[in-house]
Amino acid sequence: MSNKNEKLKDFSPDGMKTRAEVAGDEWFKLNMDNMTEWDKYWQIHATNTSWGTTWTRGILPRETLSMITMAMLAAKGHWGEFEHHFRNALVRTNVPLVELRENMIHISLYCGIPTGGEIWKIARRVLKEENIDLSQLPPLDSSNINYRPQES
Repeated sequence: MSNKNEKLKDFSPDGMKTRAEVAGDEWFKLNMDNMTEWDKYWQIHATNTSWGTTWTRGILPRETLSMITMAMLAAKGHWGEFEHHFRNALVRTNVPLVELRENMIHISLYCGIPTGGEIWKIARRVLKEENIDLSQLPPLDSSNINYRPQES
């Protein structure tokens, strides 16, 4: 068995494949290449229990899992992971922009203004970094928001 195969022998093949597909090959390779005996158990655990189970079951589409994951990460204030999963949703699981926006509105409502402010700031930065064209995004219907300007 080669050294690489020996290093990865305890990893779920489905978990590794899914982790690389959703999180990105570069990110996955970076984690695997930098793994030491210190964090090997953690990498096996994360790959086999998260990526090798819930993400591979096929019951919920990856797009849905991406949005659920974003909501939980925002609720817990895990901004780095939120950014990573927002980018994943945008460029790997291909959640439509209109659905990403709606998910973030929902997160902002249930998690509060400070969390909402942070996730919108992160999203704007990622959208810019990924050169996403927002011009085709349909306008948001804000007619159901409580405030109504006085008519003159």
